[in-house]
Amino acid sequence: MSRCSEIAQQLSDYIDGELDQELCAELEKHLAGCNNCRLMVDNLRLTVTLCKDGSCDDLPEALQQKLNDKLAERWKKKFGRL
Repeated sequence: MSRCSEIAQQLSDYIDGELDQELCAELEKHLAGCNNCRLMVDNLRLTVTLCKDGSCDDLPEALQQKLNDKLAERWKKKFGRL
């Protein structure tokens, strides 16, 4: 495993501690030399921490509607329907 795209597919399992020792060692070797993948791991860890520890605040209704509209638009553009 040396390509970044292969690493990216394993990051969630790595952070959750669900990779076997050999794969984990391989991933850590790659992370030691790849700043981009290391940044992805750091950001994913931070995201997990924020989701576990953070509080959930309601969005203002207008912002929530704007976000929902934008998501629906992108979904429809990508998949052709809602």
